[in-house]
Amino acid sequence: MAASLLASVSQKLRLPRLVGHRGEAARAPENTLAAIRMAAASGLRWVEFDAKLSGDGVPILFHDDTLDRTTNGEGPVAATPFAAIRTLDAGAWFSAAFAGEPVPTLAEALDLLVALDIGANVEIKPCPGRDMETAQAVCATIGTHWPRDRGGLLISSFSRSALDRAREVALDLPRGLLVWDRVGTMIEDAAALDCVSIHCAHQHLTARMARAVKQAGYILVVYTVNEPALARQLIEWGVDTIITDDSGTLGAAAPENTGRVSDRGEVPAT
Repeated sequence: MAASLLASVSQKLRLPRLVGHRGEAARAPENTLAAIRMAAASGLRWVEFDAKLSGDGVPILFHDDTLDRTTNGEGPVAATPFAAIRTLDAGAWFSAAFAGEPVPTLAEALDLLVALDIGANVEIKPCPGRDMETAQAVCATIGTHWPRDRGGLLISSFSRSALDRAREVALDLPRGLLVWDRVGTMIEDAAALDCVSIHCAHQHLTARMARAVKQAGYILVVYTVNEPALARQLIEWGVDTIITDDSGTLGAAAPENTGRVSDRGEVPAT
């Protein structure tokens, strides 16, 4: 990405200290509109959620490759058309209070975010072998359901090929590289994909790694943190944003950072 375009994109990106994981997964069924509403009601300004394709190519909010864990259905998501997925209950597994909650489309989620005036980290979560197809469909949906001048949206993925396709089809969308244990090359990989952020699992991050990411000019996001002591430690290391299941648990341990993103994508300390 050209430096001038990266600066323009980055200046519209505001990442708060806390981002709700899959909506607010400790208080509502993950990856549902109910979870997004719960996050907004909790005062969160951003949420994170997963986007993958139904069997017939509809972008939906869903994490697993199979339907079994979070719905009353079963079998592979990639083999199930959206019309069938839409009939499933994605809330009762979590609590009877959410019985009947459907699996939402990405378009529905984006429309709700705009209505609630909150931002999102959309993780491209392809089923096996659908990386580029999923990235293209997710970016197309964002293009038609997210106002171009609004900002407040970041796409991320573990899939390098998905991020590469996203760069090809939606150069103006800020990208973040997700890593689990492949931390040794994360800075080089992020640079190769023109990412503005690196998203690390707290289990594999060290203070030295955090300093290296920040010195390289990236926004540093860490997932999934629910312990106040850990949140405080990560902030001391220079972590910009923490993804959490329950923002209320972290409370004062993660005070808000409202700094404007710099031209390199870095959130200045406040």
